[in-house]
Amino acid sequence: MKAIVIDDEKPAQLHLERLLRSDGRITPVQCFSTARAGLDFLAKERVDVVFLDIGMPEMNGLEAAEYIQQLDSSTRIIFITAYADHAVEAFELQALDYVLKPVSSARLGKTIDRIAAGMIASSPQVAATAEVLESEAVELDTRVPGLLTFKHLDIYKSLDQEAQKHKWRTAKSQELFAFLFHHRGDWVSKEILLDKLWADVSQEKGLTHLHTSVYQIRKLLKEWNMTGKLEYNMNRYRLLSGNLVSDVEQFEQGMAYATVTSDNVDQLRDIVPLYRGDYLEEHDYRWAQAKARDLRGKYVGLVMDIAEWDMQHGRGKEAMEQLNELQEREPYAEEICRLMMRVSATMGDQQAILRIYHSFTLTLLEELGHQPEPETSRLYGDLTAK
Repeated sequence: MKAIVIDDEKPAQLHLERLLRSDGRITPVQCFSTARAGLDFLAKERVDVVFLDIGMPEMNGLEAAEYIQQLDSSTRIIFITAYADHAVEAFELQALDYVLKPVSSARLGKTIDRIAAGMIASSPQVAATAEVLESEAVELDTRVPGLLTFKHLDIYKSLDQEAQKHKWRTAKSQELFAFLFHHRGDWVSKEILLDKLWADVSQEKGLTHLHTSVYQIRKLLKEWNMTGKLEYNMNRYRLLSGNLVSDVEQFEQGMAYATVTSDNVDQLRDIVPLYRGDYLEEHDYRWAQAKARDLRGKYVGLVMDIAEWDMQHGRGKEAMEQLNELQEREPYAEEICRLMMRVSATMGDQQAILRIYHSFTLTLLEELGHQPEPETSRLYGDLTAK
């Protein structure tokens, strides 16, 4: 195996190179004192492993790692750090492999053991065997990962009811995933991510948290065999969702209908339960509020359109059940109140019209301090005058 060492401290370079040569399984190709010099070398030459110092001037190891992965995603990166507390906070022990300075031969040996085991597992012969097994299992296992975004963000290993739910290591890694999925397919600059998610900490600490969260997301994608990718280029990130199935995408695709018809009404009914609550409601992400309002409006419109169709086809009871649930979400919506009165009128239920209007009027007066809109009062008068 070939490796390079990137560390701005010359004594540390020489010490690590000596340990590697003593182990014998990895051959150091060259040592570099800056991340830029190492990247220039990697742009022309391929190596198996990069031993990368975290704390370097100009470009630290975390940022350099992003560029290394873009050059060759198969390159294994081992971080070197002098601060144990920094390593624990940044990588939470299991997120990345790292070695503390001063590097000991025993600790380095364990790291090389893991590298060697990983290279055997990814060898062409093993990969080919895995590909054959995968192709044979295609017809038996069609499960794909699922993502829920309405009310609360949850990601599951498959669409099965008993599927494993991912436990996020930190709230910020969860928010980063949510933010990148929110902008899926679009490049988002590192500056925007720091401003939206880590504005309350220093830039240096924000970058550490950003890179840590990025690695946690990539680890999830890899361990769950997801086809999506988290890409990095020119100080920007982009999430490609791959085979991830999400409730919000299914909902938005279903909302492409022009009008409710006998042909699509059943499919539209199936879309309604997807809306378990507002988009990312329980997380209170400020950057998601505009989309949450838009999706809420579409949901209200969808339920009302289906209720209107039911009313026109003699399904007043079903329409009222839907509208009652909808009014619990939107107690001040005038258009819902008006449709409920119209549905009651088609059912010949004058008492229901009176009850709906007076209950709505009381709610507005007690909680908002105003009367119903003239259109609502006018409709009430027309319907009760008959």
